[in-house]
Amino acid sequence: MIFKKNGVRSVKNRFSIDNIEILKSDWKEHLKTIPKFPTRKYSRRGIVYTAGGIGYLTCAWVSINLLRDTGCKLPVEIWHLGNEVSKEVIKKFESLQVRFRNFQEIDNIQQGGYILKPLAILHSSFKEVLFLDADNNCVKDPSNLFECEDYKATGTIFWPDYWKTSRRNPIWRIIETSAYNIPEQESGQILVNKEMCWKELNLCLYFNRLGQYYYQLLLGDKDTFKFAWHACETEYFMNNISPATCGSYFNGNFHGNTMVQYGPNSEIYFLHRNLLKWDITHKNEIAWEFIKRFDPNSSKREIHLILTDDLQYRIDFKGDVIEKQFNDILDNNLESKCLKYLEDWRGSKEFADFLLYFHFAKNRYKSNRMFDTA
Repeated sequence: MIFKKNGVRSVKNRFSIDNIEILKSDWKEHLKTIPKFPTRKYSRRGIVYTAGGIGYLTCAWVSINLLRDTGCKLPVEIWHLGNEVSKEVIKKFESLQVRFRNFQEIDNIQQGGYILKPLAILHSSFKEVLFLDADNNCVKDPSNLFECEDYKATGTIFWPDYWKTSRRNPIWRIIETSAYNIPEQESGQILVNKEMCWKELNLCLYFNRLGQYYYQLLLGDKDTFKFAWHACETEYFMNNISPATCGSYFNGNFHGNTMVQYGPNSEIYFLHRNLLKWDITHKNEIAWEFIKRFDPNSSKREIHLILTDDLQYRIDFKGDVIEKQFNDILDNNLESKCLKYLEDWRGSKEFADFLLYFHFAKNRYKSNRMFDTA
């Protein structure tokens, strides 16, 4: 995939007309087989994560601690695959009112990946779901997002990515839509009412089951949501505020490491730390120093995705850019608070025991079933 500085994401893959027609016919036939929403199966509102292993559980620990610190009392489910978590880790997360759910209990899933996101949303016990990536951090209580009028009208709030999909991408012909100017979706946070969007969510899952084709055109799961809605000709609400980038300067270069997403009244709600996840953050490392966004009326916009000498990606904006210090916009103790959660986790007995557990899980107990290390 190629991420151009003009904000267009393009792919080198070119599908034949026959392949496009086969995929188009296939999803249309599948759409006819989707059952009606099971009205008695799901209830209430809640937050869903997928997380397992050392890296993602580390991120989830920080994320959920911060979520509770905002005052959010919504129930939380973490979905995992088999022995990605231990019984001791599950018990430690109980202090945050978290329920763990195992994909193996509901589907014959043996390998992780992008498909787990729509699968977790569909099978969670909640009727209304805020899905959060494990490396996403709420800076405001997200509960009130369920009260937004646009959400109530459409059963959705999607958030935009930095990029737009190239018009040459075969996905447009497969889905039979030409909404070229709508930005790509950033699926680090998704708000959806399953009862209102059951058909669309199931089609999204189907696209991910056929990831060997769709992932050649889309960046993982994220736009499978948006294109499922387009395929069903269903209205959705895409937040109309473009994401900003948050990061720090090193040797005169800006290293954007976090996507900044907005909610109602243009307030920052989410800091999606996707390029410097908590599990690879050093002790007391400060990485949220500046926030850069494009002037809403800007005509000069360049988005640079750059591979660093450490083989880590960074984002930078060029053109009509508004740059402000992090502490002028958000609580200046926010990152320090997250780093404290991080150190509490790393210093815990549960974390130390989990390091050994996960080594065994990866190298000895490859059946993916949970086990005892004693």
